[in-house]
Order: sequence, then C-alpha cells, then structure tokens
Amino acid sequence: MHNDLREWIADVEKFGEIKHISGFDSNLEMGAVSEITARIMPEPVPALMFENIPGYDSSFRTLFGLLGSMRRVAKTLGLSEDEINRMNLLHQWREKMQQIKPLDPVYVNNPAVCENVETGADIDLLKFPVPLFHEHDGGRYFGTCHGVIQMDPDSGWVNVGTYRSMLVDKNHVALHILEGQHGSIIMNNKYFAHNKKMPVAIGVGLDPTLWFSSFNTGVPMGISEYAYTGGIKGEPVKVFKGEYTGLPLPADAEIVIEGECRVDDLVNEGPFGEWHGYYGNLGLQSVPEPNMEVKAVYYRNNPIFTCQLPTIPCFDLSNLPIAIGNSEGLWKRLENAGIPGIKGVWVHSEIAGDALFVVVSIEQQYPGHARETGLIASQYPRQGRYTIVVEEDVDPSDIKQVIWAIATRGKPHEAIAILNQCRSSSADPTIPLEEKLKYTVAPKPLVNSRVIIDACRPLTWKKDWYPMARMSEELSDRILRKMKDASII
Repeated sequence: MHNDLREWIADVEKFGEIKHISGFDSNLEMGAVSEITARIMPEPVPALMFENIPGYDSSFRTLFGLLGSMRRVAKTLGLSEDEINRMNLLHQWREKMQQIKPLDPVYVNNPAVCENVETGADIDLLKFPVPLFHEHDGGRYFGTCHGVIQMDPDSGWVNVGTYRSMLVDKNHVALHILEGQHGSIIMNNKYFAHNKKMPVAIGVGLDPTLWFSSFNTGVPMGISEYAYTGGIKGEPVKVFKGEYTGLPLPADAEIVIEGECRVDDLVNEGPFGEWHGYYGNLGLQSVPEPNMEVKAVYYRNNPIFTCQLPTIPCFDLSNLPIAIGNSEGLWKRLENAGIPGIKGVWVHSEIAGDALFVVVSIEQQYPGHARETGLIASQYPRQGRYTIVVEEDVDPSDIKQVIWAIATRGKPHEAIAILNQCRSSSADPTIPLEEKLKYTVAPKPLVNSRVIIDACRPLTWKKDWYPMARMSEELSDRILRKMKDASII
C-alpha cells in the first residue's frame, strides 16, 4: 500500500481520477467547483487538485474529494480494485475487518512534515489556502478532511478524530466536537472538568487510510486510530513527538499544527453547512467553542491542503426514454386531476422498472397538499409501489436528493402511509405464483399495497426550518461560466 498522501495521489493519477484545476479562488469558488463537479460528472467523479490559487504561494495546493469513487476507496483500504461494485466492496471490507489486528505506531526521526517548522510570532495559518465552503459559513474551515489528535491523560489512549475546525486567525482554530464523541469525552471529562488545559494537534493531508480511520465510527473507544490504520495497512503508522504537546503526530502528513485549548477560552464557531445538508446546529447562528491556541506549525514543501465538502447530495442520472414517457404521462394526469403546484415528476423506470418508484416535486400551497398529491400519483395506471412527494428544491430525478429528503424532512410515523387493496397485475413479482394461478379460470382482480412517503418539510413550521447548505443560483451560474471558460466542463 501507499506510504503517504503523495504516493496515494501518484497511484490514483495512473487511473485518471485526479483532475488538476488552476486559478480558482479559495473564497467560495473551490467549494462551488467541487459541488458542481459532483453533480454533473458521471461516476467515477475525480478528486480535484486546485493549483495556482489566487492570493497564495503558487506551490500551495488544495485537494477535494479524496474518497469520491469506489476504486479510490478500494485502494485506500487495500482491497481489490478489479470489477468492484458497492456490495462487492462491502463484502471485501467485512472480510478484511475479521482479520485486522491493531499495530501501534512507530516513532521516526526526520519526519517529512518537518521540512518547515514555525513557532511563536512566525505562525501564520492564513498562509494556507483554507476555503470558505458555503456562502453562509461563519468562517474558513481548516479542518474538514483532517484528524484532531488528543490523548487520554489517564490511560495514554490516543484518539484521532475528524471534528470540524474553523480558522479564527493566524494562530487560533475553533474546535467543534459533538457531545458523546470520543474527542468530547477526552476534552470535557479528562481536561475541562478538572480545569486543565488540553494539549491538541490537527493533521491535514493525512494518509487517506488514516483519515478513513479518523471518521470511522467502527473504531472502538480505547483503540487508537493510529493502531487501527496500522492494522488496515499491515504496517505501523509513522509518528514523531510534538515539541510542544508531546503528542504523537503523523510524520507523513502535509500539515500539522499543535497547541492547547482551555475551558475558559471560547470563541464563536460557525455556522457551517454540515454533512446532512443543513446548517443544523443553531441555524445561521454561531456558538461558543474551544479556541485552540496554536504553538507550532509543521508543513512539507509544496504542501497539499485536503478538504471534504459537505453539501446536499447530488449526482447525474440518465434520462432513459421509458422514464421520460412515464414521467410526462403522470405529470399530465396530476394536472388533469387539478393538483396545483407541480414542479417536477420523475418515474424511475431506469432503476426500478416501469412505474414502481415515483417521485413528484411540488410547491406546497396548503395543508395536506403533499398527501393529496401522493394519493393520486400512487394510483398511476401501473404499479406505483412507492410514491415519494418532495418539495420544489429537490430534483425528483436525482435519487440521492430524494433519499436525502426522505431521511431528513419527515418523522416516519407521520410521513409514511400504506394503502391496501390497490390495483396490481399478473406482472407483479411480489404476488406468489400460486395466487396468480388460482384465479386463471375464474379471474379475480389482483391487488397489492402501495406506500406514500411525504418527504416535504411540515408546512406549519416550514418558514422556521433549518437553513440549507446549498449554493445560491447566482454563485452556481457564475462558477459554471468560469468552469466552461477554463475548459473544465
């Protein structure tokens, strides 16, 4: 396997999944390019290497989307890269997990990340091309594709976790660690509860396998992500002792910062468009979080700053002729029934067969509008087994957006309705053959159940719903034009 991010990149370059992009700004533009690329490019979507970033040293680079393809995930985990699909990848990983034995890290001299060392007044985190990801974010985020390194002072257990980290100024970073996470238990229970300052470090541009371990909730408490990564790779991770904190720091990272947090030193952090697609903490408000004072910075020559853009899921879906025909027919049926506010219809014939999976997008105009739409759409003259009603901001042809809406916008006991005794046919694969044969002589109408899912935000408090981490149309149009001018698309 690879030894560090640079070796990983060199291997990924060989199968054409790194795209080099020049001249885009760290202020919103890099994040917008990443979001647009994920939406419009077919799989596998490449990782994006931004170069010649305006306002920064030309040798500094920023990399988005490390693990954005099945092949890159397979490479990172040391799995077979041949003829992979999602389930194949999962089965391989499950099998490998049975064999993983943690390997403790090893300390090395002359770590690669120490090519440049800065302390005291020389520290300036603003020199790195740290992006502003979304238009409503409260600041630039130093940590999205990174590892926060802490040590339990009692047991010596070292935790490496991905907890978002906002750049405050040239030598401060705000840490946002959710309650219940391993990092929070160490910070609050072992340090802050006893009014002790907590030594902490952040590594950026990690070996992708170590980064995978840092956000993998399957790593049990008490097992270091360093050791877990060593088990995945079959060889120990290289570390060095931090001059200020004494923490084991990743020797082959691109950038490492170390310092301390205190219980009485808080700073406003956020808001930030998070993994679920919303500004979900307190909407567009910031909250007080621990303020990491940076005491030392280590970085390689020509450093690569790594990022992971959290946004509303999206990907391109083919428009097959049968899907277009079914969708147009259902849209017309809904309009003829007098349903207002229809903004889009997509019958997912290309993935679910005929009309088994139907999605309708509406602009809600009155209580019950979504349920009424779903009831009529579910009785489409074929087998509309699952009918999903979403709002106008969700593309009904994009299955990832549809699933996101189902998962985040409704309470299951309120959102799901099951209709029994609905029309079916002999083509229905869920009806047993015996039942179909039973009525061949004296035909009896075949029936089945259908599901309606209201994936719309409740109209009664929609105006107070959490803000979404979605770029504006103005920014999207501007970046699309710039990407076309740069021959990126």
